[in-house]
Amino acid sequence: MPPQRRSPSVFVVVDFGGNAVTRLARFVLQHRALTALFWLILLVAGGATSAKTVDRLTVDFSLPGQPGYETEKQIVSTYGNGPDEGSSIVTVTVPAGSTVTAEKPQVNGVFDAVAKGLPGFRVISTANTDDPRFVTKDGRTAYGIVVERKFFSFGQKPSFQLVKPVLAEQRKATGFDIATTGYFELSAGDSGDTSGPSLLVETLLGAAGALLVLIFVFASFLALVPMVVAMVSILSTFLCVLAITYLTDVSFVVQFLIALVGLGVAIDYSLLIVNRWREERAHGRDNHDAVVEAVRTAGHTVMASAGTVAISLLALIVVPVPLLRSMGIGGLLIPLVSTAVCLTLLPVILGSIGPKVDWPRVRHEHKASRLWSGWARLISKHRWVAAGLGLIILGLVIVPVFGIKVGVPRTEALASRGPAVQTLAVLHDGGVPHGVVT
Repeated sequence: MPPQRRSPSVFVVVDFGGNAVTRLARFVLQHRALTALFWLILLVAGGATSAKTVDRLTVDFSLPGQPGYETEKQIVSTYGNGPDEGSSIVTVTVPAGSTVTAEKPQVNGVFDAVAKGLPGFRVISTANTDDPRFVTKDGRTAYGIVVERKFFSFGQKPSFQLVKPVLAEQRKATGFDIATTGYFELSAGDSGDTSGPSLLVETLLGAAGALLVLIFVFASFLALVPMVVAMVSILSTFLCVLAITYLTDVSFVVQFLIALVGLGVAIDYSLLIVNRWREERAHGRDNHDAVVEAVRTAGHTVMASAGTVAISLLALIVVPVPLLRSMGIGGLLIPLVSTAVCLTLLPVILGSIGPKVDWPRVRHEHKASRLWSGWARLISKHRWVAAGLGLIILGLVIVPVFGIKVGVPRTEALASRGPAVQTLAVLHDGGVPHGVVT
């Protein structure tokens, strides 16, 4: 039989966006000044308007349609304030040998002064209820509950801080032992400070930690490049959020997502491209071709990662909870803006000053690291031992999860010492139920 002729094999290579990414890289390299100017404008605009963006964010923890939320709306509508931030307790203890009943006019005068000094709050005590349950069983301590105002901003001070000058005057005038306690004050701890570190401080701390890792990875001034990309990405995202606040309410939580998650995402995406760029240069490519090849290959990974993150978080927009919807908006913007910066501005930086800032070259990509190569050989040789140790470590990390108690912390889990704890002990010893504080 004559030999059969085989049809030539045909291979079809599908490059999802490869040509487009390559063209984009070449375009931005040909228009470096224009690309850099575009992102510089967004950087400056985002920084100049960041304070305005934060001011336009809303503080909304509401759960529309839920019984608790609807009930609280009725309470606020009826009384003008609500219990969403808890209450404070003012205690008045008369000297030994006397009782609250014997000192009733002066004791009631303390609570009247508190009510007068805290307009907008509700104060419930023996002064306006004449209820004996507001006196401890030993008859020496009376207490009043101060219901906080409706919560609007983290900048507003709680009642236990606002009432301090009033209580100081009453101590001097009456000689009574007057103190405060409450869930909010116990949460603040010994210092009584209810404010945490600012967003700027948190971002700078995160950036400092990331920079140390980048210095270890690159061992050159190239470590600063991902930080520049992160800064441009974060401030540009803030600018996008500012525009969205004119269309819908956006929760204040978004600013933390953008600053901290955006910092990690932008640096992560930058690392993929920069590392590939260094490898291409180590293999002999000229700088222009190394940039194009890095964007063509690592750019796909960046786009796939960003798309996955954006789509998954975008699903939160359909949840009927304002806080989660805002997280969906922020989660969509962070990876998209970071990707845009990495695929446009980063090639410009690498194509222009990349080789100059990649100094000193302590490590070289064409030589495998002795440390990590040795580690890989060790794990390969003792793979079952390594797997066992890994499982043991994971088990030790997972075990505490089974002891987690989800819910509102008990008062003893908040502060262990301080005036608020001592005052709480006086109430408990006096027979006041735990539920009063809660």
